[in-house]
Amino acid sequence: MRIVKQANAMFHAHGIKEVKMDDIAASLGISKRTLYELFDNKEELLFEGIRRGHAESVEKAKNLIRQSNGTLEVLLSLYFFYINQLKTINKSYFRELKKYPKVVEESRKGSRKDEQRVKAWLESGVKEGIFREDTNFEILLYIIKENVEFITTTTLFDEYTIEQMGNTFILAYLRGISTSKGLETIETYIKKTNK
Repeated sequence: MRIVKQANAMFHAHGIKEVKMDDIAASLGISKRTLYELFDNKEELLFEGIRRGHAESVEKAKNLIRQSNGTLEVLLSLYFFYINQLKTINKSYFRELKKYPKVVEESRKGSRKDEQRVKAWLESGVKEGIFREDTNFEILLYIIKENVEFITTTTLFDEYTIEQMGNTFILAYLRGISTSKGLETIETYIKKTNK
């Protein structure tokens, strides 16, 4: 739906607080009344934006998976895909999102499904000999989830981009759980990506 897409783009660019329902209506060339007939408030728009955005991301991720070779390349491709999405979003968006519990829960619901998919990929990496067998993936995924939350909401490191912080975190984790074969694959992928 055009309204949800436009609202999402505005929330991402300016933060949730800065964008009023009036602004969304004006940018679409519709009346505020028309907008309120479809969505009672900003939270409903946010909720629908999160739901649709996640569904679109899952479809794009499936395409990336089809184009990737091997578990590690899949995980790295997915990581860079998601970090590229995050870096286009105003940091205030993530901080302000916490004021909308229903929306946060919808976001977490999608994240939990994603985590299970990632866990399956990590476990297949053990079978391929690229990840260490002694890794507890439940703990690892929890730490990564908390770090994503941290890098998207913290004001401690405003001089660094989400991309810089995310790359530092994820590469440290992946290198930490990788076998020598996995480390080689990571370095090859990074060189290829940097080119």
